[in-house]
Amino acid sequence: MTDPAFALEPDIPRNVRIARWLLFRLLSGIREGSITLREGAQTFHFGDASAPLLADVDILSSGVYWRLLTGGSLAAAEAWMDGEWETQQLTPLLQILALNGHVLKRLESGFRLLGRPVERLRHRARRNHQQQARENIAAHYDLGNEFYAHFLDEELLYSSALFSADEQDLAQAQRAKMARLCEQLALTSEDRLLEIGTGWGAMAEYAARHYGCSVTTTTLSQEQYNWAKARIARAGLQDRVQVLLCDYRDLTGEFDKLVSVEMIEAVGQRYLPAFFRTCQARLRPGGRMAIQAITIQDQRYRDYSKSVDFIQRYIFPGGFLPSVTAMSMLMTRPYRFCRP
Repeated sequence: MTDPAFALEPDIPRNVRIARWLLFRLLSGIREGSITLREGAQTFHFGDASAPLLADVDILSSGVYWRLLTGGSLAAAEAWMDGEWETQQLTPLLQILALNGHVLKRLESGFRLLGRPVERLRHRARRNHQQQARENIAAHYDLGNEFYAHFLDEELLYSSALFSADEQDLAQAQRAKMARLCEQLALTSEDRLLEIGTGWGAMAEYAARHYGCSVTTTTLSQEQYNWAKARIARAGLQDRVQVLLCDYRDLTGEFDKLVSVEMIEAVGQRYLPAFFRTCQARLRPGGRMAIQAITIQDQRYRDYSKSVDFIQRYIFPGGFLPSVTAMSMLMTRPYRFCRP
């Protein structure tokens, strides 16, 4: 790394100069990949310049340093949106930061702790009690079905696909995902299947069409509800599939099988116990449940639960990623899904 010292112009506020120096010290810890940072005519290199993973960053406002130091990765994203820095290699830059987790961890600690209470209070206001859950879901999913159709597969599946070969396209991998979930559930035509989180109805249609089971599926999104109802009608499956517009906590009845595909991320940490209590209450003794989830690493779970990231702030209000261990503890200790 080229030593930046305090090379900024003397009229730059002292707090910005100190923040810049501290951030450069942090970036000097990069071991995987290389970041080149440009301030006008000045250039600074961090990491291994011979590495195949490279990213150039242009600093357009000196205030970005103080912003990053006190706001961490969330502030970095907001500063990028505000045009305070830019890069033509955003994906490689994010990959480099992910590979150097120790640098990110240090960025998220320190002075950022001063801003965390405000972030947490703002996020807490979006906690998923039943009224707020509807508002949170509407903020994300009711942007319009046409919007999502631009980047999803033809089935409008908004969850991770299952790729088993490089030559598979997205549509094939999504069908493979649904097939695997149904196989894990050991679905039969005699089963009553409950789906928590309808999406646009692909999973409900697939299960009813290919396995002949009866399906009850629920969503909080008015847009998804309307789409799924029309989809099931077009498929002629109204006698097998019931689409509900209701909170999962208001569900009644008993089911043989239960599936939930990447809906748990919208539950929120506070309501994870309620989610699993609902699953237990709705699933008959000896029934099967399959949950697909986006998870956070166990070693990051504690810090993650105390902070607010870009996705929680701007993409999924009220969202929270569980860890595998957190879910396992909830399923095995108080609710006894698994036999001891």
